[in-house]
Amino acid sequence: MVLDAGGGTGRWAVRMAKLGCKVVLMDNSDGMLEIATRKIEEQQLQQRITAKKGDITNTGYASETFDMVLCEHALFLFKDPDIVLEELHRILKKNAHLIISAQNRYVQSFSSLSGKPSADNVERALKILTSNEHECMTEDGKVKIYTWTPDEFSAMLERNNLRVEKMIGKVSTMPLRIRKETYVQKKYPPELFDKLLEFELAVCEKSDALALAGHLQAIARKI
Repeated sequence: MVLDAGGGTGRWAVRMAKLGCKVVLMDNSDGMLEIATRKIEEQQLQQRITAKKGDITNTGYASETFDMVLCEHALFLFKDPDIVLEELHRILKKNAHLIISAQNRYVQSFSSLSGKPSADNVERALKILTSNEHECMTEDGKVKIYTWTPDEFSAMLERNNLRVEKMIGKVSTMPLRIRKETYVQKKYPPELFDKLLEFELAVCEKSDALALAGHLQAIARKI
């Protein structure tokens, strides 16, 4: 059984279920869960996915329940990530894997320099670079974002008894290296999309390119 921790609208839960996994999708947003439930029903995956409202820092599951935990694009919301990692470690079976992502502080900092140069932009970039938190504007207002360098992310997992077996960088082509009007498009010409994907996959496998990626993705084993 797999836990999709902070699984949102079911983007990954649906994919995993179609591959044959039994999945618990846990999120604390009613809106996200409503969308996820609709997807599950439309694709007739009710026997494979359980959508559940909950707090991933206190899941309520017994120790060593899950064969794998996925925590994608959720850790950046937590000021104290160790609380999350302690809980995910607890509910994982021994030697099972956690797949987890984090925001890369370096790219977050450099992205503040994009656009028209100004002293304010540089000042904001410096603040992001020298702190693990900053505010980001969303459709719902401001939200605090927590970031890590590749070394910090790896050390954080290791101190929570999660041995990093592989770490890759994701989204190295954006937002710094492609013009905004290109990367915000909802659709890309197929040829451009395929080439960008080919480039991304080539870069993400290079361990010394981690600092170039917007997100850090780790596969870690419970020890």
